[in-house]
Amino acid sequence: MATKMKRRLPNMDSWSDQKIHDFWKTHDSADYWEETEPIRVKAVSKAQRAVSVKLNEKDILRLKSLAQHMGIGHTTLIRLWIKQRLSRESKTAIRSAR
Repeated sequence: MATKMKRRLPNMDSWSDQKIHDFWKTHDSADYWEETEPIRVKAVSKAQRAVSVKLNEKDILRLKSLAQHMGIGHTTLIRLWIKQRLSRESKTAIRSAR
């Protein structure tokens, strides 16, 4: 039975993202598994809470149509609009407070 020759993982510290991409496009990470070390990754949670908003059917259809035209989901569009409005209102409130 033939044994696979162990490969050494090259030092990629100075490599460009494109060079790293090209390397992994042509190499299998399983060949370098023994050289890896476990790391701890802290999961960052962007906690979101659901908010229920009642809309009439006509507005829902218009919303979905607009979102589809923009290539995004309708709930994403709603969140985008809310964030934009909150940002605008916050700026207005700050100016008014001066």
